[in-house]
Amino acid sequence: MRVLIPVDEARGLDSPISDEFGEAPFFLVVTEGGGLEVYRNEEVIQGRGHRWEEILQLKPDVVITREIGRPAYHAFKAKGIKILLAEGATAREALEKWRRGELREFPPELVHEPRHGHHRAH
Repeated sequence: MRVLIPVDEARGLDSPISDEFGEAPFFLVVTEGGGLEVYRNEEVIQGRGHRWEEILQLKPDVVITREIGRPAYHAFKAKGIKILLAEGATAREALEKWRRGELREFPPELVHEPRHGHHRAH
């Protein structure tokens, strides 16, 4: 089981959860048995395609986030990745709530249209 959380700082589980998804400065991946991987955004997002395609390379089973765009939401759902609405200030708080079954599925009404213009013709 791999849980991905976009975070603002590289402070492990004490990292504050980012208000961004694809634009988050760091991605935290928590693995079964308590393993922890930290990726800088620019290590993951290298402009080879859609942001969500590059984030998928981290192979998450669960995503805990405060926001997500429509293309990423539908792509992740189609691959069976569970998307949960982040609660708590830090990755640790969100994970504890997830383990207790207290996080809810990301509400479809909060999914937004893509707001990044990097794949539109100018």
